[in-house]
Amino acid sequence: MHACGLGEITVVIPARNAEATIGGTLRSLVPDRALLREILLIDDGSDDATAHIARTTAQRCHLPLVVVRIRAGSAGAARNVGIDRAAGDFLFFLDADDEVLPGSLGLLLERLRNAVSDGVAIGSSIRRTEGRPDKLKEPVGYGSNRRENAHGYLTNRMWPIAVGSALVRTSAVGDLRFPTSANLDEDTCYWAAVLARVGAVTISEPVLLYLHDELRMSERFIRSPRSTLLAISRELDNLERLGVDRQVLQWRKAWIALRITRQLIMRRQFAEAQRMLRAVRSHPAFRRTWKAFQYSLRIRLGTLGQKLRRARGMGRNTSKRAAGGPLRTLVLTADPAVPPVSGAELRNWQNAFSASQIGPVTVVSVYPIRESPGIHQDNLEIAALSELGSSRGRSLAKRRTSIDIRIPRTAAKRLVALVRQFRPDTVIVEGLPLFPLLRYLRPLSRQLILDMHNVESHLSAQKQLGARRPALSKIVPDDATRLLRLERKAIALVDRVWVCSHREEDRIRRLFRVGIPVDVVPNGIPRFSAPRKLPRYPPLEDGSPVILFVGHLGYPPNVDAAQRLAREILPRVQQRLPGACLILAGRFPAPPVQSLTAIPGVVLEANPPEISALLCRAHLTAIPLRWGGGTRLKILEAMAWGLPVVASPRAVDGLELADEHDFVMAETDDEFADRMVALACDQGRIEALRQAAHAKAIRLYGPAAIEQAVHRGLGLLLHSAANGNSH
Repeated sequence: MHACGLGEITVVIPARNAEATIGGTLRSLVPDRALLREILLIDDGSDDATAHIARTTAQRCHLPLVVVRIRAGSAGAARNVGIDRAAGDFLFFLDADDEVLPGSLGLLLERLRNAVSDGVAIGSSIRRTEGRPDKLKEPVGYGSNRRENAHGYLTNRMWPIAVGSALVRTSAVGDLRFPTSANLDEDTCYWAAVLARVGAVTISEPVLLYLHDELRMSERFIRSPRSTLLAISRELDNLERLGVDRQVLQWRKAWIALRITRQLIMRRQFAEAQRMLRAVRSHPAFRRTWKAFQYSLRIRLGTLGQKLRRARGMGRNTSKRAAGGPLRTLVLTADPAVPPVSGAELRNWQNAFSASQIGPVTVVSVYPIRESPGIHQDNLEIAALSELGSSRGRSLAKRRTSIDIRIPRTAAKRLVALVRQFRPDTVIVEGLPLFPLLRYLRPLSRQLILDMHNVESHLSAQKQLGARRPALSKIVPDDATRLLRLERKAIALVDRVWVCSHREEDRIRRLFRVGIPVDVVPNGIPRFSAPRKLPRYPPLEDGSPVILFVGHLGYPPNVDAAQRLAREILPRVQQRLPGACLILAGRFPAPPVQSLTAIPGVVLEANPPEISALLCRAHLTAIPLRWGGGTRLKILEAMAWGLPVVASPRAVDGLELADEHDFVMAETDDEFADRMVALACDQGRIEALRQAAHAKAIRLYGPAAIEQAVHRGLGLLLHSAANGNSH
């Protein structure tokens, strides 16, 4: 893309389907641009927009990017391609989802230039793990003795070197390459080989911010654990030729086996864990340790628990429906699912509609139906457990968390009667607020599914960030802690869990170490009403855009976003585009939202009967959410109708969207204003965004994708395929 610069450093970035992060990774290199000879992006078989976004970002930031398209099959193999092609005097490896801190390459380069006899400079790194404080990892313990550096590194006396925290002198490492036969600890093998061959120098300043994905890491441990251990053992044996003691290598193998054992126990794969524990105990240093004893005990107790659960399951009513017969599904909601207007109603309706394609569905709500559903669908019945004007009666449970709702005791009795009459094969329960009803459904359900619209404990923790905690908070558990306990109890009662996104799937697996299926059933395009062809884009009057914000205007995160748009962002846009206006559209606008109409250019569309006319009228949608959960239906609807989206990172959390390809990311008020003004002045860029976003919305969140996800979540995808069911 660009001619090579005058710098000395070759940056090697392996990437596969990294469209969501590669732009930020490349932008983090801009402060050290003068030091870069080239950036080699090794695109390892990506089938998304990784290469396009990388080239676009490099062009805007004037970075010397070269994209190399290959099919290497692993990050190590891709890095080796970069090593072979590198023209710089120094090598810097960086992952496609990490970011270099400003000026870091200059600090590493200066340190290595001043130590001409050494071959690698190592800086501190900041490890970021969701839900935990950032952790600083300092390169402490390295000395002038290469053999001791390698031994200390392999026996964990120093922090592991994170990819992106070390600069290597190209001439010093020669033929050293990353292992390609192992998918675990391959980075450790490479850095141990480097330390055994060349001297190391360190700096205490942080040079890298990297994201630590615990779930992805644990998956590497438990994928074919025995073959994984064998492969890494062979790679470790190769270090012996570089002078690393065999005893050190054997210790490392046993320690890796211990890590694999731990992950297998957490995933309740106790038989495999028992076999792996034998490899741990084969080394004297681990044979009689407390950890080995603890893991052995957990394996025995876990195996016994599995046997008891299987026995209990055999005693449960597991009679199956007739072969080839329709699947009967009951969907339990708090509010009626139809007519579908707000986010929860839309999700419940899409799930019920998709399930109705393969059998009868009854959607039953705890609260009464207040208006005509307005939707008639074959195989789909609507019912309620209470009626308008009926006595409220006693509540089923006391209020203990922020999401609890009042459920009358009479509702539980009616639910039991309905289930016995309908005899569903599957019961889907909408979210944690209906937890008190799970114990009634458990003995009556062949398959009980908890549809978690949000990970409520995570959402509550977000709200509490920065808030002053009560004096008794150390004694009395806060709301997030109570919700976490409730989620743990709920998951223990059900057979499957549904979540809205892969991000929330990761949270569930990390928080609860679940031993049941966790299925991603995303929020689809609302009402599946998207046009198949991209609508015409309206002309801008006087070059000024109509900005649209759609959402439930009584929902606190949306109220905050609407106020921010009207009071802070719109005036900044109007300074450059005086005719710009903002439409706030949604149900039940709160008083703070209603008051925004006093601001010039702000229009309120309260409780609009339908949104399509507004989507066709607007030029941009802006979503400056600062907190909230689930995934954003307003974004999917805008994308499907060809409306360019400018959104905060929180707003697109959980959606598989790429910055500058499917939407434009902004965080501060100034960034939102700048991005919207730039878009309004660039029709070509608008059209490219519209085309990409529309195609992705239909492909990932359209009717076919949602039906497939629901059927998979019901455990019937293979059954449907075998019977020729096109749904």
